Order: sequence, then structure tokens, then C-alpha cells
Amino acid sequence: MEDRKKNIIMLLGTGINERGWAAIISRYGCVTLLQIGFAKHEETWENGQRTYSGPEIRLSHRLRSLDDALLGAINFFRAWGLILRLRRKGPIDLVITGYYSTGLAAIFAQKLGLVSRTVSFLADYLPPRGSFLVRTHRRITGWLVKLAARWSDEAWVLSSRISTALDIPKSFVEPVSVGHYPAKTQPARVSIGYIGFPSADHSLEILFDIAKRHGFPLDIIGASPYLETIRHLAPSNTVFHGVINDEKRIGEILARCFCSYAIYRDLSPNSYSYYGFPSKTLYSFASNVPVVVTAVAEFNQEFGRRGVGRVVPPEPAAIESAILDIKQNYDQYSAAIDRFRDEWNQHVEKFHAERLAKLLNTTS
Repeated sequence: MEDRKKNIIMLLGTGINERGWAAIISRYGCVTLLQIGFAKHEETWENGQRTYSGPEIRLSHRLRSLDDALLGAINFFRAWGLILRLRRKGPIDLVITGYYSTGLAAIFAQKLGLVSRTVSFLADYLPPRGSFLVRTHRRITGWLVKLAARWSDEAWVLSSRISTALDIPKSFVEPVSVGHYPAKTQPARVSIGYIGFPSADHSLEILFDIAKRHGFPLDIIGASPYLETIRHLAPSNTVFHGVINDEKRIGEILARCFCSYAIYRDLSPNSYSYYGFPSKTLYSFASNVPVVVTAVAEFNQEFGRRGVGRVVPPEPAAIESAILDIKQNYDQYSAAIDRFRDEWNQHVEKFHAERLAKLLNTTS
């Protein structure tokens, strides 16, 4: 009976608690995690512990745009190179990928006998809307996503809406773990936090106006061309932190926040957020920060029921009322987050135990 440790590769983006996910999966084998997003970063994990953390290499906006224009060709070859490099160290038992391009690279490697099993992980779905070129690009990439998902051994989705939109019958809704990054010293929770790639859909102008009226400091984590156009509207006590991939640094910032802002204007199926997952909320809950959010994503429905935030319409009065309620009752919301984290992560553990036992042919 084979007693070697399983070799697992995770090719993912950033923002879905990839490190927490790698920690869980590393209980079933040695994990190499490659994050590709605003930056490229490689780590290794074993027995729930990180054993290596490589340098963080910032990826230019132009390079990411070029990869989009080339239908993911750059990420395809990046993934292919990683698979070949790690294959020299021994058999690769499982590759989990978060992009159609890296997924197709893993499937190609599987066809050549270099990889045993593959999982396509789908974090969002981009509906074909916008200009003619955007619609055309999204239809092509949507078709490629569907191919990668169907050709993989399993497809894991963050929302059942994704598998429905893409017509993928062989799929499992993958619950993402919620981390916990308590601050070493607890500052006063006086600020409102925001994490993301700001766009007009995120209604930051409403947040800026509410913060000015009540004198709330703001901590903005993220960057975008759109943010630069509205930056002058922010209160003077706003801190713009830029893009951060270090969850501990994010935790230090959010430790002074009593509320996190995750508003989306477009709640219809025309919005990518309708099919996606509010990954920014994972960072918030990890630091016991309640969230004011709109009911766009499927996962958001949990918040009101669990008492970990307020689900509101994208209207200034409703948003302001929710923020003030969270401010006044922060301790109650924080205690609810503690309960939610424990219950939710038990669900996460069970999911991965079941799926990995099947994919890795183990009984653990």
C-alpha cells in the first residue's frame, strides 16, 4: 500500500482565504500554493503549517490585460511550467485551479500522465454584457471555463448560481474557510473598512458622505483607476492603504474597524457579483468586523440570519442606519461572528474531508 505523502498543487487567485484553504488541504498532502492576481506568490504547506513563503512579485496591469487579451495564454504557460518543475520531484496527485487557463494546463498535463486528478474551482461568472468586444470576450472565456470544468474530475463552485449559469451538472458548492486574525493589542474600533477593486458599482461615494457626516475614519484597502477619480470626495481622515496581500497586515488594519463596507448597486443577474462571492467579507470576519452588505451574492443571505452583519438595499438611508446600528451594537455582532466562524468552519472541514478522500483515494 502506498505510504508516500500526496503531492497537491493549488493555482488560485487572491482574496478567497487561499492560505486558510491551503492549511486545510495540506493535512491530506504536501501543498504548493501559487497565487496569481495583482501579484504572484508561491508558498508550500504541510500538516497545516506553512513551510515556505516566496517573494511577492507585483504583476503590472498591462501584463494582466495582455493575459486577458490572449485568453489566458500567459497563465497557461506559467501553470505548465510549475507543473513540469514540481513533477520532477515526484508524482502530482491533484491540481486545483482557479482559472480556465491554468485549468486547461492541468488537464493537458493529466492527459499526458503528469497529473492524476484535477479540480476546476470557479469563483465567479462574468455575464456577457457591455460593449461588443467585451461581450465577445466573455462568451469565449465562458465557453473555455465550461470546457475546463467539464473536463476536470470535479468542478467546485462558490455559488450554485455559477454552475446553473454555465450548465455544469458535475459540481459541488465549495465552502471557503473563515480565518481568524485577532490583534495582539486591540485598538478602539472607530473606523469603517473597505477592501476591493473599487468601481462605480461599489457606491463608495455613499460611504464617503456618511463618514463625513459622522466623523468616522475610513481605511480603504485596494486600488483602481476609478478610485483615483473619486479620491477627493473622501473624508480627510481616510487612509488609502493600496493593494495588500498579507492577511496579517490586513488584520492589523481591520482591528480598528467596527464595520466593513460591501455594498453593490447592481443586484440583478447582469452583475458578476450576483454569481460570485464577497471575498472581502472573509477578511472582515477574520478580524471580527461585521459587514454592511447588499443581497447580491448567494452567500450574503447568511449574514442577516447569522447576525454577523446587516443586509440592506443600496440606498443611502438604509446603509447609514445599518452602520450606526453596528456601531452601537458592535459587541453583539462580534460574538455572533465567533459563533458563525466555528460553525461554518466545521462545515468546511467536512466538505474537504469528503471530497479529498474521493479524489486522493484515501479513507482519511
